[in-house]
Amino acid sequence: MTETNGGSSIERVPGFDISRAMTAGFRPARISGPTILSGRPDSATFSVPKVIMPPGATPQLPGSSVARPENVLGFDDRIQIADTTAVPWRCICHLEITYDSGAVGLGSGWLAGARVVVTAGHCLHDRANGRRAKSVRVIPGRNGPSAPYGYVVADTFHVPDPWVKLPSQAEAAAFDYGVIELPSIEVENEQFGTRIGFFGMRVYSDAAAEKDLQMLMINNAGYPFEADKPYGTMWFNAGRVSSVQPAFLEYMIDTEGGQSGSPVFVFDSSRNERQVVAIHTTGDFVNRGLRITEAVFDWISQRIEAAR
Repeated sequence: MTETNGGSSIERVPGFDISRAMTAGFRPARISGPTILSGRPDSATFSVPKVIMPPGATPQLPGSSVARPENVLGFDDRIQIADTTAVPWRCICHLEITYDSGAVGLGSGWLAGARVVVTAGHCLHDRANGRRAKSVRVIPGRNGPSAPYGYVVADTFHVPDPWVKLPSQAEAAAFDYGVIELPSIEVENEQFGTRIGFFGMRVYSDAAAEKDLQMLMINNAGYPFEADKPYGTMWFNAGRVSSVQPAFLEYMIDTEGGQSGSPVFVFDSSRNERQVVAIHTTGDFVNRGLRITEAVFDWISQRIEAAR
């Protein structure tokens, strides 16, 4: 993860509000939440368990597919992130996605470069209904109605060709990732993403490394869309990897709809480094994320380089 404080940090003194110092140069905003909600789809590869519709729009639910929305496993022990201006939480984004059909969905994403946010491919292209993202409001470190870093509206997106073109959902699932390319916005002579900071990525490629993955402790935070949680709030959970597959990691981490695209990351406390090892995509009895393989790493890196 890229730090943006010149290598220093503010001491955490009880009673001192660090948010002003952490967001200097940005345009903090108050933002509204959803208005009209339609019913819950029965099963869909979609980023939310409900679809948010603008006034006057015709409700359109995502179609059914093999994958299930993300699920809480047993007792829900997620906790809300109270200070979303701190690293790494400020690098995790709430996504409000307007599709070409007029429907609006929700998802999560994470800054991977100065102008690139990574998310799940199905947040940007809904295979079941063939609809594509038209615009996305990207809100780093959102905390309910508070957008401490303001927000960016993006209209440039990339997903791998196989995610769109493969006829089988089971085959396409290995390509369920994509990036949002942010417009060029400078904050105090730095690009928007650079000023906030961004995650690195870690590839476990050989057999020995995959054995290490079996006992890896991983972290996840994103923006669930649930009736009992305030809209636009970030929730955290951690646990161990339970299964390693060529394209996926399975883990016993609680998530819900809206957290698709959120980072599954490791924290190396000795180096103070946080690196994403998977992109959260789907869940059932075990939640699953798409591994950062060499191919995924290279594809995302190319998008980051192209957006410089």
